[in-house]
Amino acid sequence: MNIRTTGRATAAALLSIALLPATLATANVAQAEAPSKPKLTIGKQTTDPQKVRDFWTAERVSRALANEEKDQAAFNKKAAAATKPGDRKPIEQTLPAQSRTAVSNKTLAPLATATDVPEMPYAQPVPFPQSQPAVLVGKILFTAKDGSTHGCSGSSIVTANKNTVWTAGHCIHPGDGTGAEGFFQNVLFIPGYKKNAQAPKGYDAPWGEWAANAKVAPTAWTADGDMFWGDMAAFTVIPPTGYTNLTDSVGAFGYNFGSGPDWSDIIDSGFPGDGYQRTDMDGYTQFYCTGNAEDATPFFPVDERLQFDCDMGHGASGGPMSTPQGQIVGANSHGEDDGAGNLTAPILYSSAHADNAIDVINRIGTLN
Repeated sequence: MNIRTTGRATAAALLSIALLPATLATANVAQAEAPSKPKLTIGKQTTDPQKVRDFWTAERVSRALANEEKDQAAFNKKAAAATKPGDRKPIEQTLPAQSRTAVSNKTLAPLATATDVPEMPYAQPVPFPQSQPAVLVGKILFTAKDGSTHGCSGSSIVTANKNTVWTAGHCIHPGDGTGAEGFFQNVLFIPGYKKNAQAPKGYDAPWGEWAANAKVAPTAWTADGDMFWGDMAAFTVIPPTGYTNLTDSVGAFGYNFGSGPDWSDIIDSGFPGDGYQRTDMDGYTQFYCTGNAEDATPFFPVDERLQFDCDMGHGASGGPMSTPQGQIVGANSHGEDDGAGNLTAPILYSSAHADNAIDVINRIGTLN
């Protein structure tokens, strides 16, 4: 397999942040489907931003982190049911036309001295989680339709509005066909998030708490729950008092969508609540892995997910897979487990960031 070379110019600073995702699941590769005409679902969070911030008490945050593992187990069962034999159309009818790319080199993550990115599948805590560039990645909190609280990961990404977060589709919508009305509520993005038992909410937010506004996800996710081609999303945020916009405050990743699943020197990070054979992850601490991303199933063109060796688990969903140059090429979607939420391998997968990702980033940049 040829690994796409992204170059070796990386910043020691960027390397130290290594981003990760939030909720992992099991997928049956043989039953993957590719969308033919990407479409979008657009929604909005109308709750007053201060009420959203006030909603997140220490008790609700703690409950959200506890629910992350349960979310993963449910996600795995849904994946298995959606990919059972007989549900897939013939391959020749499902191959997407991948002729488009969308690239932004305008990463605002501060880069430092060039160096090689080592192979590091055993996740490590980010050294300076409340400083740039680590704060490009943050914790996402949200409530489901039944009022239960949950958590994910996400990252600031370059757009014209300068107030956009990139994440996994399942971090803002259940993927159950409920359309625009199904988007999760009380969505909050917290860059620099870190546990602090002495703080009123149980965590520090030195870069502010950013309530969501507009939300965009592919209908491949919102209608079909397609983790192979659709599990990505973006939402805009409203600056809290004292901040102008997210990009100027913490920085933003660029992106490279539509260029395939094979990449070298990838950095993956997030806020996992657990991991494969790990007991030191709590959902409050940002971890990262580094290494190569590969095509999850070579020679099977209806599945171009990114496969990445990393032992981060539930809660890391939505965290970015990025190049040393600071370009997002994927987002943590799911992992391998036994269907009951127990990880069975130190592997993370991202949905193919192709036409759907391009449509999402193009649309979210026009919203505020």
